[in-house]
Amino acid sequence: MNPSKRREKAKNRRESGRFILIPHAVLTSSDYIGLSYKSKALLVDLAYQYNGRNNGDLTAALGYMQTRGWKRSATLTDAVQELMVANLIIKTREGKFQNPHSRCALYAMTWQQIDECEGKDLEVAPTATPPRKFSLEKQSKHPLLKA
Repeated sequence: MNPSKRREKAKNRRESGRFILIPHAVLTSSDYIGLSYKSKALLVDLAYQYNGRNNGDLTAALGYMQTRGWKRSATLTDAVQELMVANLIIKTREGKFQNPHSRCALYAMTWQQIDECEGKDLEVAPTATPPRKFSLEKQSKHPLLKA
């Protein structure tokens, strides 16, 4: 029996498909809470690209992000910068814009380990642990969350 059928039978539910995983420790951090709405939206769109094996190969290139509803390059640039300053993403490859060898910048979420991304020429080495360990940080007290 295949794994999804076993899970469905064992738990009496269907496979839910892919989902976005942003831990509560990230969402309750003061770095996340202090973000602008555009940066929070970009973080969700970057997390949407993550498949469990490609952290470090996430793009914020306008050509791709237009399919996600983004319209302006300047808005994306501002949001990327804000996410990097907040240490929620890191740049894993610098973008180059020269014909015919243009390539976009790539990013990784800091709460997941950086993966080996074959053929992507990442400038950051893969890691066995996440670059930022939110679970070890003192979390801000959000008024709506119980301690």
